[in-house]
Amino acid sequence: HSLRSQPFARNSSFNASSQLGGTEADAKGHRRAAVPAEPGWNPGPSSGTMWLAGATLMVSLIVAATGLVEPGLRCPQPALPAGTILRPPGTNVTLPCLEGEQENSTIVYWKLNGQNISSLCGRLVVERSHLVLPSVHYNDSGLYSCHANGHIIRSVHLLVEEPPEVPDFTCFRRSFTKDILCEWKPSRRLSSRSKAKLFVGKGLMGRNHTEHQCRYYSKSQKFSCRITMTHQDEDISIRVAMCVANSAGTATSDQKYYRTSNLVKPDPPENVMVTPVEMAPRKLLVTWRYPSSWGSKIYRLRFQLRYRADISRTYSEVELPLEMTSHLITDALQSLPHRVQVRAHEEFDYGTWSEWSRESTGVPWTEPPEPETTASNFPEFPPDHNFVTPDASTIPEFPTGQENQNVEVVVRVALHTFLIPIATVVLVLALVVWILVRFREKWQAASSGGVKTKIALSYSLTPVASGPPLSSSPLLSPPASPFSESSADSPRILENSPYDVSNADYFLLPR
Repeated sequence: HSLRSQPFARNSSFNASSQLGGTEADAKGHRRAAVPAEPGWNPGPSSGTMWLAGATLMVSLIVAATGLVEPGLRCPQPALPAGTILRPPGTNVTLPCLEGEQENSTIVYWKLNGQNISSLCGRLVVERSHLVLPSVHYNDSGLYSCHANGHIIRSVHLLVEEPPEVPDFTCFRRSFTKDILCEWKPSRRLSSRSKAKLFVGKGLMGRNHTEHQCRYYSKSQKFSCRITMTHQDEDISIRVAMCVANSAGTATSDQKYYRTSNLVKPDPPENVMVTPVEMAPRKLLVTWRYPSSWGSKIYRLRFQLRYRADISRTYSEVELPLEMTSHLITDALQSLPHRVQVRAHEEFDYGTWSEWSRESTGVPWTEPPEPETTASNFPEFPPDHNFVTPDASTIPEFPTGQENQNVEVVVRVALHTFLIPIATVVLVLALVVWILVRFREKWQAASSGGVKTKIALSYSLTPVASGPPLSSSPLLSPPASPFSESSADSPRILENSPYDVSNADYFLLPR
């Protein structure tokens, strides 16, 4: 460090001397500024030591930033087994078997990992004794063997692999009581033989680094590395680098420096539920719980909520007070589904926000529709039931609540149905009575005025007996006494009567 700090010390001395007007050499040959002595201050030999320490620290920080402090951070490449052919994906590979005259005179067949090539994909082609594999991929890796007359003539191990990419990882911790996790998701597929490990150095200079093996998760297709932390490591500086290696090559990331307190990233809140508020068509109640991975009652979280209606693409965000795990939305759109998400952050703004929780959906309260009334829902009543003034003792008992409202609607409809024909019958009877009374008054008036009723006389036709012609008999019979026997069938006319009854045709002619 002294050699690296000398130029820095000389430059500092030169700048100081140019300003103060002179320099002097210390015991080690370093030049320092000649400062005029002031009362009560003696520069002494300690001032040079302070300059040297400051220069050393600055140079160390610069060199550490360029990754030159720890040259031992290397990523070794695994050695290839003997007889292995390494090829990158997408290339054409030809595997030889026989040469010379035997190539044309001997019938050979190939096997891959003990199975005949003919039973595998027809993409592999055998030309004479050579096996041709066009555009190989990772699944073509394996042990190929050439057979003739039941004997193995040649075997070769093919490895399809490409060097890994430089990893770009991220580190976080779910709470102050959890270990640090560093994850990396490759942008392209890696073979199952790829390995990754993490170099970790604690402290400002990151010395005495440790190695941590990483695990590959095929489901999420990413590497995950764990850094064990203790209570004393709650707020320290660490230096981290990742190395990835396979049979085709290695790749090492740049070193990253973190403050462990700034790596806190909680998991999203759990059990986010959205429920409607009764009798409030524009309100929604959102509730949630702390993430189970937080695992601390000492450290607390604050939350942020966002929501939107299905017809909208923009979210409304709400910053909530500390430790609040519920919120009432008061501006929801009526009868529309709303999507709600919640995220968490450490109470003193250490670290970063968690990811948003999964979307939870809720619909504000809506008034339930009135049930449709049908004939089958009408209650049965006795024939003598009075619908107008029902007796309290005869009213059937119905359940309370919503069912009672439904029954009341049905009873009103039944009364309406029965009152229409009853009113029609009453009107017809009233009309008939009025007509009878009216005609009765007319008949009484006609009888009191001496109106003579007309009697229709009936006549019967009898055949005329043969006899003398009518011209031989007189038209008028001679008058006879009304009391004579010969006039018993003729009408009796009192004396002094004003009517002349001698002519019977008088009574037969209509007047």
